[in-house]
Amino acid sequence: MTTTRESQAAQVERALEYVLSRIATYYAQKPELLAKFIERGLRAEGWFAIEALHSLTNRTASRVVQVEEVRGRSQGEAEFNPDLQLRIGNQSHQLAIKSMPLKGELDLTHYFSRELPSLFQWINNLKERAALVTIAYPCSMTDEAWTQAVSGAEAAHQVKATDHKEFIVPRPPLPQVKACISLWRHASMVS
Repeated sequence: MTTTRESQAAQVERALEYVLSRIATYYAQKPELLAKFIERGLRAEGWFAIEALHSLTNRTASRVVQVEEVRGRSQGEAEFNPDLQLRIGNQSHQLAIKSMPLKGELDLTHYFSRELPSLFQWINNLKERAALVTIAYPCSMTDEAWTQAVSGAEAAHQVKATDHKEFIVPRPPLPQVKACISLWRHASMVS
């Protein structure tokens, strides 16, 4: 027999997997904008948060998750504040979205050694109520640098990339590239 806590954890896990899938699908439907972000190395963090809001505020998504509050860069905040507060079941959860344009000195090493550790610490502090979505572009989940960065972060920070999605960004006349979007949670919250 499962306990209420276990069933709530399973509900949250399924809901967050849905959130990642929904957001990834929504971002993938904006290839012309993503192509411009890639070309110019733009973070566009507020854009990603607002588009996530759009993807999660319709009748279908509201059966799984409700957006309670919008914060962070999309609201003009300079300091870190998670982008969205979500209601899953009877609990509030915080979701941060981190864009990682891979251009010039801003490579995976930069993000995983300088920018993501504070977000991983935030996940550690909130444990069951925190989730992080990272979107790296251009990036492929089959890139050795990507797999090494993910496994290194998981080992060093007590976090786990629970789900990954990859989508193609067409950029005519330039060759198409891929983007990686991942959902991160505290390792103890992952079954």
